[in-house]
Formats: sequence, C-alpha cells, structure tokens
Amino acid sequence: MKLILRRIWSLWFAFWLVGYFLVLFPVYALVLWRLNPWTVRLGHQLNRWWGYLILFMSGVRVRKIGYHFPKTPCILVANHRSYLDIPICYTSFPPRMAFLGKAELAKIPLYGWTYQRLHVVVDRKDPEARKKSLLAVARKLREGISVLIYPEGTTKHPLPLGKFYDGAFTLAKDLQVPILPFVIIGSDECLSADGRFLMRPGTVTCIFNPPIFPEGHSVESLRTQVYNWMLQTLDTYEGRREAARESV
Repeated sequence: MKLILRRIWSLWFAFWLVGYFLVLFPVYALVLWRLNPWTVRLGHQLNRWWGYLILFMSGVRVRKIGYHFPKTPCILVANHRSYLDIPICYTSFPPRMAFLGKAELAKIPLYGWTYQRLHVVVDRKDPEARKKSLLAVARKLREGISVLIYPEGTTKHPLPLGKFYDGAFTLAKDLQVPILPFVIIGSDECLSADGRFLMRPGTVTCIFNPPIFPEGHSVESLRTQVYNWMLQTLDTYEGRREAARESV
C-alpha cells in the first residue's frame, strides 16, 4: 500500500514538474531569445518559481542551517543524491546562480533549451568540450553569476559521498574565487535516486560551511578540505536522524 501511495505521489510530482514548463515555455522562449544580464536574471527567477512550486506541491520543506550567500561570485559545491537537489538549489539562492550540468540535460525537451541558455553544459567524455565548459564557467563568474557544481558528477555513487572531480577546485584556484560548500540531507528519501523515482513528502536539510578562499591552497588541499567537511557533516547529521528514528 505504501508503494502504491508513493507512486501516486510521484505522478502528482511529475504533473507539476512537467506542467510548469509546458505552460510557461512560451514565456521562457520570449525572455531567453535574446540574452542579456536582465533576461538571464529573469530566466533564473522563473526557475526559482518553478522550484518553489514543485517543492510546495510535492510537500517537500527545505530547512537551512548556517545559510549565507556571498555578494561576490563564487563556486558553490554540494553533494548530489537526487534530482530533487536541482529545485532545492534553485530555491536556496538568489537568481544569480547557474549550474555546471551534464550534456544529457540539454536533450530534455523544452527544459533542455532553457538549460543551455542559462547554465553551462559539459560533456565529460569529451576533453575538448570540458575545456570549453571551464571557459564558460569563468565567463559566468566575470558576469557576476555564481556557479554551482556537484563535484561527485552524478547521483550514482556509493553513500555517503562519492569521489570528487577536480573541476570545481581547479576553477576556484585558477580564478581566485571562493568556494561555498554545503550539504543536502534527505533529498534521496523524498525522491529516490535508484531509478524508480519514488516521491514522498518530507523535510530536506541544507547545511552551509563558511566560504573557503583559495589563497594558500593547492587544488588537492581544497578538494580534501571540502570533502572531509562534507563527509563529517553527513555522518554527524545522518547519524542523528537515524538515532531519532530508532527512538520513536
């Protein structure tokens, strides 16, 4: 019975997920046809509204601990366990944040077109494409837009944390911009990442670390510091959640 209810809730989630873009795609097309700072900001704001809508309609509440957002552009890095992480991140920051996302996202009808216009797409299998994507990230930062990167690169990794790619930390070092790490806890419980896409209401917690500045760090030390903080934070908070469940 619980499985049936989750499947029904998943259909409800999918209805709002897809319906928003079907209804508002003409608005996206009008706004993003010619890109300039104003239309890009408005496009990101439309995505924020999409995130707020589907989180509200699916009964997902986001709780933030230690939240802050630098006035200057930075590299945002987060763990990645569920596609729900995307609307969570959209709604967590002002409309001055773009994603570095995999090339497959650009193939999604309607959404893929808006994604290519607003974000940076990377094909990790193509070294030349990866170089171009890094240059595109640098351009976003110069335009005053922070860039969010999931250093694990995928939701399909061993828990609690997968191996990190160097890209985010190389960018921070080369461009001398701070890294703002945060962890997302509970998104995979609300929307499973096991291929079944089972949805349920719940609370997701985002925990933020103060910005880390690249001065005095190597790429490896930046990666190690962020990885260790994320791993320790996940172990601490998920251990508390598990203990709370067992006490009920």
